[in-house]
Amino acid sequence: MMAARKRVKIIKRAERHGPQTVLSEKGRSAARNSGEMAKRDAATVVTGWVRELRRRKVEEATHGFESLFGKAPTSSL
Repeated sequence: MMAARKRVKIIKRAERHGPQTVLSEKGRSAARNSGEMAKRDAATVVTGWVRELRRRKVEEATHGFESLFGKAPTSSL
């Protein structure tokens, strides 16, 4: 049978200096995450604008192409 294993407690670097340090590092992490989320939100908004602009350009080009060739008289050769 296997002998009972002793448990080893892993102490993170921040925990070595006390609970206040852990809280301050968590606060920095939260601030970093909120900044990253703000950047992600801004990128999402800009991506939406780009998609809308491309969609409009395609619609305008399609409309122009159809109006140019759709009304052309047919000639019999």
